Amino acid sequence: MIRALKKIVFAACIGVMSFSSIAAQESANQKKVLNVGCEGAFAPFTYINDEGNITGFDIDLIKELGKHLGYEVNINVMQFDGLLPSLMVGNIDLIISGFTITEERAKKVDFSDPYYLCGMSYVINKKNLKKYDSYEKLNGKTLCTQLAATGTNFAQKYLPKSHLKIFNAPPETYIELGNDSCVAAVHDKPVNDFFLARDTSGKFTSVEITQHINKEYYGIAVQKGNEKLLKEINQGLKEIEENGVFEKVSKNWFGHNILDSLKEE
Repeated sequence: MIRALKKIVFAACIGVMSFSSIAAQESANQKKVLNVGCEGAFAPFTYINDEGNITGFDIDLIKELGKHLGYEVNINVMQFDGLLPSLMVGNIDLIISGFTITEERAKKVDFSDPYYLCGMSYVINKKNLKKYDSYEKLNGKTLCTQLAATGTNFAQKYLPKSHLKIFNAPPETYIELGNDSCVAAVHDKPVNDFFLARDTSGKFTSVEITQHINKEYYGIAVQKGNEKLLKEINQGLKEIEENGVFEKVSKNWFGHNILDSLKEE
């Protein structure tokens, strides 16, 4: 009787051990998923290409970073003004979308170390270059900007007499500009540079804004207090810089390593 009972207990223990082993193996086989939020019209960082696929420097960067950290990257494309709310309620794990590090945003989310130093400019019709060769001359004019973006914030603060036509994405502002519905489109400099590099009309040029511009940095935003993920992101950025992956992605999009501008400070 006792011997039979021992056999039953032993078999039960073996069963539990086997189940635990299987559960551990299944857990190990499960991929870590990183739910990434971005907008789809912020070229060259995150935008929908002609084939209808999300692409851009930030997309390639986060895929390489996720791969390095052992994550499967799931891209969620949404309106720019929906990114912060989605991150704050936990629908996404991070934001990467040419996302400027600001004091106001830092009250709501935590930012990674910066990976890009950005300036600001405005696109105008070439025929108006002499008339609007400095941003102060835009005050009182109709300007096109993007909802919740730093270009809008700048115009509201330093061009208070201007009438702003605010759109969801930069391409809409360029259409309005081309229709002479506004005098200038105010955006982050790389966004305007990307537009000009691909514009075939030859009608437009840009003017860089150098006054009242604090150095703007792009960073990866994570949910406030998510120290574990923030530490992973910062460590991963450092490691793909050291192994050359960051430079490879950067040269593919910009022709140079954008981290150099940070090192020159």
